[in-house]
Amino acid sequence: MKARAFAAWLGIVLLAVAATGVSSVGLYAAPTTYGGVTFPQGDLAFADRVVDYLAASCVRDAYDDPIEALGPPDACGDGCDGCHGCSTNAVSLGFRLSALDSRGYLIVAFVDNVLADVPGDDLFIYNTNGHPARVEISTDGINFIFVGETVGYPGSIDIAPFVVDGETFAYVRLSDVPADEDHTECSGPSIDAIGAMGHAQVVLEGSSFGSLTLEPIGELSLSLERASSSLLIILDASSSMSEYLNGERKITVAKNVIIDLIDNLPDESLVGMRTFSGCDNSPVIAPVGPLDRESLKQKVDLIVPRALTPIAYALNQARDDLLNIPDPKLILLVSDGKETCGGDPVDAAMDLIAAGYDLRIHVVGFDIGEDQGARRQLREIAQVTGGIYYDAKNSEELRNALAVAAPFSYSVYDEFGTLLYSGRIGDSGPPSLAAGSYRVVIDATPPIVLENVMIAPDGTTTIKVEQANGAFRAEVETP
Repeated sequence: MKARAFAAWLGIVLLAVAATGVSSVGLYAAPTTYGGVTFPQGDLAFADRVVDYLAASCVRDAYDDPIEALGPPDACGDGCDGCHGCSTNAVSLGFRLSALDSRGYLIVAFVDNVLADVPGDDLFIYNTNGHPARVEISTDGINFIFVGETVGYPGSIDIAPFVVDGETFAYVRLSDVPADEDHTECSGPSIDAIGAMGHAQVVLEGSSFGSLTLEPIGELSLSLERASSSLLIILDASSSMSEYLNGERKITVAKNVIIDLIDNLPDESLVGMRTFSGCDNSPVIAPVGPLDRESLKQKVDLIVPRALTPIAYALNQARDDLLNIPDPKLILLVSDGKETCGGDPVDAAMDLIAAGYDLRIHVVGFDIGEDQGARRQLREIAQVTGGIYYDAKNSEELRNALAVAAPFSYSVYDEFGTLLYSGRIGDSGPPSLAAGSYRVVIDATPPIVLENVMIAPDGTTTIKVEQANGAFRAEVETP
């Protein structure tokens, strides 16, 4: 991992907006009708991007691709008036046995349109198998509003009772509704498409566009008076990490990537590490303190995997690791499986927050495969602390996951206050934006709000964010 990729954890980021000349979408789209519903904005009305997806129980591989929920309905063919089963052109959410289990869910975003309250129904869910879906909407992809449950092809929702006049929404979250045990091939609701009434987010033909990215600065040799930040690495050293992945032991892959990370951390970093291997066994490799690269790398190299996976115990022990360490704190947890010693690592993570620790836990599920239970548990550990969960199937993905383990996210709004894009540092596929004025909100502490950020044709606007004197600040540089 490069030093530039981890610099954002220490509070130095770069926001670049480069105007280019890519082609635009048309100003008008022909109305289209699907399942008896006519969308004035045509195919622009349908969801454009998958934000997150978690399959609950009993979803087969043929029905677990969330991309199938994007764009207009295509599961039933022309003239379909209601579907009653599985389709490989739809995605299943699965079912949960009780309220104690996690829901299967799908979060999508509208990019070239928004959901708004219009006369009549506003949101249409094309569900192929008749199992009800719980529906929530959001302006920012974080705070969701429950607006009802729906079945049918399509099922419809009127959002008017739940929203304020003039509000627009870019995100929809669908989740299964627990009822009975459903062991069909596409258990839970099977989602083919999600359409929104509202107005399109279109750009006039011939306008200049900009590309928006948020990434760390490459150079770390800046003179900054920044608040101390700490990193605690917690590595799974259970027996499963001795298994082979692409001809190499997983523990060897993980150790090599962590050693690269250590090599590229800033000299001023406060870093510690512990492992877990066997119930009630989570040895400290190095206490959190000033970085001693060579000593820490030597200790990492000596790690030998064995026994079970006590994630909860390791997180409980982290309370002492971080005692009297300056805020904010970051735990980077890498594991190839779920808890196997009877503890509850999600509760352990929540206990750290309840104890008053200002921290986030970023979690990397390394070679989880099809173990949805492990993926769900690791994801929830991250979620309850405001952290991020990453899947890594090989050494390169593990390297990339560690590289983007940074606490900053950002959102971009147009002059009408409509959310155009929300992402995190290191996200791929930045959006295209027309030249003009934008509002940018960066998830620092406290958040940085930048009004009237101008994107000029054929130029680059740079926003430099630095942490100095215990606070974050931003400077906009226009071409």
